[in-house]
Amino acid sequence: MFDAEDDMNHNEQIERTMKTLERSHSANAMAALVHALQVNIPAIRDAAARTIMRSGSSLGKVEVIKNIQKLSPDVIELLSSHNKEISVPLKHCLLHGDSEVVLRALDTVESALLFEEIPTLLQRLRNATGEIADRCEQVISRLVDALSEKVTQSKNEKQIVYQQSCELAIQQFWADLSSQELSHRPYVVVESILILAHGDNAIARMLLKDSTAEIQSIAWDVLMESRHPGVLLFLTSALNVKYVSPKMLEIISTRQDIEFQLQMIRATPTRPSVHQERNYRQLEGLIWLQPTEEFWGTIPPELHPQLVRLIQLMSFNAPIKKSFAHSIFLYAAVPARKAAEEMKGLIKQEEFDSSILTALDSEDHETEAWGVSQIRDSNLTNKYRLLVNRLDSPHEEVVNQVRDTLGRFDVQRAIEFCESAKPSIGPKLAELLLKINPHAIQELSRELANPVRSRRLRTAQAIHFMQLQKELSPALLELLLDSDSIIRRVVVEILADVPTRQILATLQTLHDDPNPRVREAAEAAIKKIGQTLSEEQASEVDATAKELA
Repeated sequence: MFDAEDDMNHNEQIERTMKTLERSHSANAMAALVHALQVNIPAIRDAAARTIMRSGSSLGKVEVIKNIQKLSPDVIELLSSHNKEISVPLKHCLLHGDSEVVLRALDTVESALLFEEIPTLLQRLRNATGEIADRCEQVISRLVDALSEKVTQSKNEKQIVYQQSCELAIQQFWADLSSQELSHRPYVVVESILILAHGDNAIARMLLKDSTAEIQSIAWDVLMESRHPGVLLFLTSALNVKYVSPKMLEIISTRQDIEFQLQMIRATPTRPSVHQERNYRQLEGLIWLQPTEEFWGTIPPELHPQLVRLIQLMSFNAPIKKSFAHSIFLYAAVPARKAAEEMKGLIKQEEFDSSILTALDSEDHETEAWGVSQIRDSNLTNKYRLLVNRLDSPHEEVVNQVRDTLGRFDVQRAIEFCESAKPSIGPKLAELLLKINPHAIQELSRELANPVRSRRLRTAQAIHFMQLQKELSPALLELLLDSDSIIRRVVVEILADVPTRQILATLQTLHDDPNPRVREAAEAAIKKIGQTLSEEQASEVDATAKELA
C-alpha cells in the first residue's frame, strides 16, 4: 500500500520536474534532460525521452537515439508513432555518425520498426563495410519480416495501410537495384522484393526478366535456396498467374526442402482457376513427392487432404498415378482417403480390398472406422463377419460406422435374408441381428403373434433358420394353439430342437390334435426330445459316478 503511494508520488515528482524543464528557456534545461537519459532510474530516463521528443531539439533527439538501448518498450512505441519527428536526426545519425552512433541508429530503426527509413538504410548499405554492413543488412531483413507479418496478420484498414507500405518498400528496393551504384550486398535487396511481392507483382516480374544478368542470377538463386516463408509464398503464387516461365517450373519441381514441401501443399487450391489448372498440369512431378509410406509419414496428417488435391492436379503418367492411389488408401489419413474417392478406379479391386484389411487392423480407430465404411463395396468373402466382430469395439466411432454400413438391419430384413441364404449363415445372421438390434427377440415375438398367417409362418421358419428357437420358445409355444394346422406342425418341428421337459410336456398334449400331420409331427418331436433328455441324464449319471469313485 505504502510502496504504491510512494511510487505514485515519485512519478508525480518526476513529471513536475520534466514539465518545468520543458517550459524553461534556460540553455541548461536541454543539457539536464540529456543527462537524465543516462541516470540509473528507468522512470527518469523514459520521462526525459518523452520530454525531448516533444521538443524541437534535433540535438536532443540525437541523444535519445544514442541511448535507445536504455529506454522502455513504451518509449520505443512512442518513437514508432512519432516517426516524422525523429526522421531527420535519425537520417543524420545513419549517414554521418561514427560507428557507435550508426549502430544505435540502426537499433532505433529496428526497435521502433520504422519502415519509412528503408531508403536511408539502403543508402547506408551501399558503402558500408564490416559490422555496420552486417547490422544494416540485419535491420533491413527485420523490417521486411515485420512488414510481411503485418500484411498477413492485420485486417481491414490496417491491412490496407501495411499493403501500401509493402508496395512502397518494393519500389524502394527496386530503385536501389536500378541505380548505377549497385549495393555491395544485393542479395538482401533481391530477397526482400521476393519476400514482399507475389507472383503477379510487376516489379517482381521485371526483377526476373529485365534486370541485369547478375541480379537475375541472384533472384533465381534466392528462389532456389531461400527458406523464408515470403519467398516460398512467392514461388507457389507464381502458379496462379497466366504464364509461368519454364525456369520457375523447374525450381518448383526440383526444390525438396521440407519448408517448401509444406508450403506447396498448403497453397494447393481447392477450386483451381483456369490458369491454375493449366500451370499445375505442367508439373509432371515434384522431386520430393513419392508414393511411399515413409513419405506420407513426413507430412502432417492434417495436410494429407490437400496433398491428395495436389496429386490430382498434377500431370502424372498412369502407372505413377496408380501408385499414388494405392499409397493414399494404405498410408494417408482418413480425410485424405475420403478426398481420393475418385481415385479408387485406378487400382485393382484386390488391392483396394487389401487396403481395407490393413485399415481394419490399424490401432487408430479413425482408420479402422474408414475400413469399416468401405467393406460393403469390397469383394471380401467374410465381410459380414468382419462387421459383426467390430460391433464389440471399444471405440464408439467404429461401432457407429458398423451400424451405418449395415444400414437398418431390422427383423423384417433378417427374415427376408433367411429365405435366400445358405443354412450355414443362420447362426451368423442371428449374431449380427442381436448385436445390431438389442430388441430383436421382442420384435420376433410380436411377429409370431401377427394376425397375418403368412407373416407368422415366415417368422417361425426364420427363427429356426437362425437357431433362435430356444430364446423364443415361450412365443412358439403360444403358436401350438394357432388355428392354422400348417403353422402348428411347423412349430412342433421347430420345438423338437428345444429339448426341455416343459416343451416335452406341452407337446404331449397334442395327441388329440384334430390334424393327423400335426399329431405325427408331435410324436416324432416327443421321441426326439425324450431320446435327447435320456442321453443327457445318462451323461449326468456317469459324471456323478466318476466323482463318487
